[in-house]
Amino acid sequence: MATLTLIADPFPDWEAAAHASAARDLAQAVAETAPRSCSARYLLARGGEMPDFASPRLATEMLPLRASVLPLVWQNGATARPLDGEFVHALTPMMPLRSRGDDDGSQTSVTIPHSIAWEAPSLLGNSQARLFRAFARRAVKHADIILTPTHATARVLQQQYGSDLPVQVFPLATPSAFAAPADAAERRDAWGLPDRFAVTTARPGEHGRLEWVFDAMRSDERLPPLVVLDGLDPQGATTREKDRESALDIPQDLQGRVHTVRIADLSDVGAVLAAALVLVQPQSFAGTGYTVLAALDAAVPVVHAGHPATEELVLDAGVSGDTAEAFAREYHDLVGQTGALPTLTVLACDRSRGFSWRASAWNLWETHANL
Repeated sequence: MATLTLIADPFPDWEAAAHASAARDLAQAVAETAPRSCSARYLLARGGEMPDFASPRLATEMLPLRASVLPLVWQNGATARPLDGEFVHALTPMMPLRSRGDDDGSQTSVTIPHSIAWEAPSLLGNSQARLFRAFARRAVKHADIILTPTHATARVLQQQYGSDLPVQVFPLATPSAFAAPADAAERRDAWGLPDRFAVTTARPGEHGRLEWVFDAMRSDERLPPLVVLDGLDPQGATTREKDRESALDIPQDLQGRVHTVRIADLSDVGAVLAAALVLVQPQSFAGTGYTVLAALDAAVPVVHAGHPATEELVLDAGVSGDTAEAFAREYHDLVGQTGALPTLTVLACDRSRGFSWRASAWNLWETHANL
């Protein structure tokens, strides 16, 4: 009987809460899709809140260590010995790994969810980017196979570690924590949001490019009000807490057209997206893509800057411009042309059907069957 163990505790970055929710969803789906005589196990650090899984094929186990010490402890190969002989997967590179023989029965697969640590390490901060790369190197050296959510991320890894690196694309899905809550309308009223609006996770600066959206709004009064989600982006998430109140300065000429929502819970994202017309993402980088997937689930089209990973997720459910002028033009046309936005709304809904945790689970079982 094969048991596939899911590492519940993610790499400690700005996406940690989303990855933790995704790990719960994937564990449930892995149990539901388990082949005959197979099962799943969910491994969580001490002090975490153990989910109440309904599936009898899913066992839960708590590690004797707290999540805060795992990044340090799991750099030691000896900590991987309790997992010898098992099938193990992690949604981020933070996973205990060591060199093993060919016949011990172990199978390890590791998802490297994005390429920011190589493409824009300053966004993560030097120490966190180094730690991410260190865990990625360990995965490349010791894991049986590396998985990525997009071909774009796979190409970056192969550029870093060689074209013969075994990488397989492993599409993810929207974490259930992003679902719109029952009180979504009440939350939007409490935040003082208009009835309909555009939404973004962008921040000001070279990589965040929120200025692109501001410039587009200045040049066309027909563009909808903007809601900036604070905390779903490495720039916003790494802002020191004492500076958060002044972290986003809304230009005087856009006062009243730009609103900020500081994410206290991931369900806040669903509450905002439930009333959004469009997601505008001018960033020069891409994370795992959970916000984009959540937008597609909510039938919200995307205007983006053409980053290959984002483009791969969105396909025909959005438009892109790789300069400030092209971005503004595509945004103007989407909102201004009759029928353009409704058409992309339908396409976003269609595109969302290509992502589900059950499909991801089937993919993961098949990957381990082929190892």
